[in-house]
Amino acid sequence: MKKIINRTNGKILGSIIKMNRLHQNMSQKALSEGICVSSYLSRIENAEIIPSEQVISELFDALAIHYDDSEAFLEAGEQLLKHFLEELNFNEFSTSKQLFEAIESQAVSFRHSPLIIDYTIARLAFYCTRKERDIFNETRELLLSVEALMTNLQKFRFYLYDGIDHAKVYTDPAGAHEKLLSAAEYGMNGHLYYWLGFTELEMGKTVSAFKWFDQALNQYVDEANLISIIGATEMLGMTLYHSGDYNTGLQYFERGLKLAKKLGSPAYITSIYSNIAWGRLCLDQYQEALNIPEEHRQYFTTEISIHYGIIAFLANLGMENPMCIHELEPLFSQDEKPLMKQLYALFKMPVNINWSEKIIDHEPSLKRLIDSASTCNSSLAHYLIQMLIRYYKSNRRYKEALELSEGLR
Repeated sequence: MKKIINRTNGKILGSIIKMNRLHQNMSQKALSEGICVSSYLSRIENAEIIPSEQVISELFDALAIHYDDSEAFLEAGEQLLKHFLEELNFNEFSTSKQLFEAIESQAVSFRHSPLIIDYTIARLAFYCTRKERDIFNETRELLLSVEALMTNLQKFRFYLYDGIDHAKVYTDPAGAHEKLLSAAEYGMNGHLYYWLGFTELEMGKTVSAFKWFDQALNQYVDEANLISIIGATEMLGMTLYHSGDYNTGLQYFERGLKLAKKLGSPAYITSIYSNIAWGRLCLDQYQEALNIPEEHRQYFTTEISIHYGIIAFLANLGMENPMCIHELEPLFSQDEKPLMKQLYALFKMPVNINWSEKIIDHEPSLKRLIDSASTCNSSLAHYLIQMLIRYYKSNRRYKEALELSEGLR
């Protein structure tokens, strides 16, 4: 235990005792009973004092901590944690699960060692944006309790993954942006630039979003992070779409498609084809919008890409081709998502589609579609809002059309 009893490692001692105590749902009063007073324990946990070896031993015994700071364990543990975080950085979650399982198999050892904060950050990173919300939130609260004991690198990683999770899980881009800016106080990497751009884009700040994504792209090039280069290129194209520059946006997506094909990344190829089709649709290049290879037609909608069936429906509407209904109907009839069910209902009521005006000629249906699209894809929602504006104009409801147009600015 010699290494831990010195002033430079007071934070390590404090973090081990505090995090293990909280992990066991033990109060300071319960842990300190018969060893020291609660206020003294509080000062130990906050790295304000280094107690005697006897007090440390008694606290460790009370927490059943088998402290391990052997060089062999620390070296192997640091390498495993580093490998895992690098895997997340370069390949996201594609092959990180196996590494995390190896880390979790040594969970007790990590909790009883100087690597406890790094281990807990790795845990936070793994459960970031995943459905196991209880685990993520418990891990986050545990790390918050020792925030003052973290190194700058640890703080950077903590705020980065906390910000990414907030950006993906909650509809609060401003809150996520604030967390990411906190990370920026302690470090920078391509992913931080990327997610700062993502939150700026969600807030409608396309100019600053483009700058962040461009910085992310440059950083990914420096890191030789090929997968993320594709992602940043895609988001640059998306940002240009949001600003109304579909022609330049298409150039970025075409560039991203070439990279995705070279790397043989099916998920990115499919997503980018969807965005290329969407750009063509918004430029009224309807036939080109339908030229997606069948094996790369996407049949779901996300915040950055749109279901092939929706694009095909809108393209055929633009070409005034009602015959497409019969061909597309199966795509909508088999999908239980609200947006798809509402479109399927339109197919059953063809009177609500005005092919000559190229609009869905039914205000309640359009509003329901806009509400559903708003929760999954802002570009699609924007397109449908423009259709509602045209509907108002075709019915000489100019005041409502003007109010809705002003809301888009």
